[in-house]
Amino acid sequence: MKKITALLLCAAMALSLAACGGGGGGQSSGNSSVPNGGASSSGQGGGSLPYAGETLVVQVWGGTYEETLRNHVIPGFEAKTGAKVEVVSGAAPLAQLATESNNASIDVLHVDTFEVVQGTDMGVLETLDTSKIENAKDLYQEAFMYDTAVVTNWGTYGLVYRADLVEKEPTSWLDLWDSAYAGGKAGMIDYSMGGGMEFLEAVSRIQGSHIEDTANWDNLFNELQSLKGNIGIYASQHADLESALSSGEIVISVETNGRAIGLMKEGYDVKFCQPKEGSIAMTSLTAISSGSTKKDLAYLFVNELLAPEGQKAYAENNYYAPSNSKTVIDEELQDYMPYGQEQVSSLIYMDSAALESVKPALIERWNREFK
Repeated sequence: MKKITALLLCAAMALSLAACGGGGGGQSSGNSSVPNGGASSSGQGGGSLPYAGETLVVQVWGGTYEETLRNHVIPGFEAKTGAKVEVVSGAAPLAQLATESNNASIDVLHVDTFEVVQGTDMGVLETLDTSKIENAKDLYQEAFMYDTAVVTNWGTYGLVYRADLVEKEPTSWLDLWDSAYAGGKAGMIDYSMGGGMEFLEAVSRIQGSHIEDTANWDNLFNELQSLKGNIGIYASQHADLESALSSGEIVISVETNGRAIGLMKEGYDVKFCQPKEGSIAMTSLTAISSGSTKKDLAYLFVNELLAPEGQKAYAENNYYAPSNSKTVIDEELQDYMPYGQEQVSSLIYMDSAALESVKPALIERWNREFK
């Protein structure tokens, strides 16, 4: 990895750019077209904007992900369409949408792979027509792993560690079992927050299996039993792991590349290991509610999310890789994320659909035997 000073400089530049662009409503995306219909796209010269007076409701996770959406995507979208975007923070309300039929309260959703599977089975996610997403042609092929959602950006699950506190740098998932971490010097993220299931997939792969293969579970959990003495915290929030790492309570943990960079930015001597057996993909996806009454506008918003300008903002502010191959990011950041088709293709992708049917039993066993 390159020196953290280079990363800090890059982050500072990104913040500076955000401050400069904030007052003007953000930059417009070069490939985010708006139907003309005789309307002026600039709102000048007496022409009206095509969706003036309409409101699009977008659900998004909170934190910096929401901040990037508000500061770098929404302003340009509103300027070009005339529509207003209402942001709803939190997890995708799939159960609520299932009761709303053809009058969905949410138009665009941010979802993970499990939510895509669930939402598709519930019939609340629209089958995407990629001909209505102009930027679709520039996306990496893995962005279309589902018919009802598109990948907006990628991260990876690996090992984050305190370089100043470990005896040797980890290179493998199996390094978590090292006796150097005995007495609770390693951390684990719970299955409910993402990271736990991914870790189980990584161990299952090492054993020549997959997490959804119930025939391998005895072997899997026997291996986990020998790890318990090294685990000092089972965190239900990523912030708890970050706090434990920053204080030195733990010195290594399963985490995402983005969380590792966040700690580096705060000045901690932290590094991120992409294990030699492979890193597990963390995918952020966007979907449209099947019951949305504003699907044309929703498609335009999804297209805006996938434009190079917005994609670059997510890379610089959230430290997750773009899904648009035309997005150019600083070289300093490229080392910290799966950037480019080769790296995206090399990630390990979990089969969330296959896992869904056995997930309750897996969680019960996790809580009983490992947590």
